[in-house]
Amino acid sequence: MAKPAVVATFLAIIALSAPASAQIDAPPIPDLLPKVASISIANAAGVLNYCVKNNLVSFTAVDQVVTGLSAKPDPKSTDYVDGQGGQVHADGGTTFAMTKAPAILQSQACDRVLQQAKTFK
Repeated sequence: MAKPAVVATFLAIIALSAPASAQIDAPPIPDLLPKVASISIANAAGVLNYCVKNNLVSFTAVDQVVTGLSAKPDPKSTDYVDGQGGQVHADGGTTFAMTKAPAILQSQACDRVLQQAKTFK
């Protein structure tokens, strides 16, 4: 008859060496982020305003980019207003709702928009 300690050790070794059978199959984070190569200046400026307001990116970084824009966005345009509300008008006519995304995705989306806005000069 096997001793309880030996059986418990044997079962623990088997459990630790078995592969996990209930893994979550989720897309990688970059696939969830908006593609912003064709974002408008107005939407980018509005989104960056949203990002600063929600402490997702620094004011200093955004201010330098927005101040240097060759075309100033119209603060009454739909793109700008949507951006202020956290709506990223992404490539292909898709919309990324910052308000519905986890904080880590919001922060990364802000960074993408900021990097794209730097190309508007």
